[in-house]
Amino acid sequence: MTDDGKLNKTVLHVFKILDMIAATDSPIGVSELAHQTALPKTTVFRLLNTLEQIGAINKDTYQQYRIGSKIIAYGKAAEHQNTLVNVALPYMQDFTKETKENINLGVLYDNQVLYLHAEQGEKFSLQVNLLPVAPLYCSSSGKIFLSDFTSTQLDDYLKHVELRQRTINTITSVTELKAAVTQAAETKLAYDNEEYEYGLSCMAVPLYHDGKIIAAASVSGPTSRLKVRGWDNIRQSIIDFGQTVNQLL
Repeated sequence: MTDDGKLNKTVLHVFKILDMIAATDSPIGVSELAHQTALPKTTVFRLLNTLEQIGAINKDTYQQYRIGSKIIAYGKAAEHQNTLVNVALPYMQDFTKETKENINLGVLYDNQVLYLHAEQGEKFSLQVNLLPVAPLYCSSSGKIFLSDFTSTQLDDYLKHVELRQRTINTITSVTELKAAVTQAAETKLAYDNEEYEYGLSCMAVPLYHDGKIIAAASVSGPTSRLKVRGWDNIRQSIIDFGQTVNQLL
């Protein structure tokens, strides 16, 4: 059971209001929202004003509220991401059966790689270190997303990120990172050569929708095992996976 005392009450109040607005068939006013949510009218008005400013809700000329474009966009994004996983999942499962290696599906979120789903091949000890998010500059999927940045976007990213040296192989030079990103743009393939974690190597390919990169698929595993199984074979397998899924998106 969740301890409500540890939850942020403002966030809870915001979602009470959003839930009530979403549940109504027509726009709803401050007084009715205060009554339905059992929140003080001043609190409801203050939160509504903030939500309106950020586009989460819209207010009409009668001071009535309905769900706004930002919330609708979040819903569409979630639907799209679920569709992406559903389309890719059977081919991810085929990939692990064929290669015995892990395959990950990630999207760009807040200048990080957010992993939506992973299919596991053979287990390995580094598995515990694979987090739901990863930096762009030292991950193969991250370099795929960086390869889709404009020059201005890439420069802005580099101004605000610390190229922290996680391993001896981590790229901490702006010039070298730009070269790796350029190579990823040209070859549609990116690498993490033990840059994020010692002993762990990855290769990633882009996934497209309407000509725009929407996700990256990466194969990851112990460097020694990938070498034994053959880099060329693994590389071709992830390329084939990308080409197959891109035909369906």
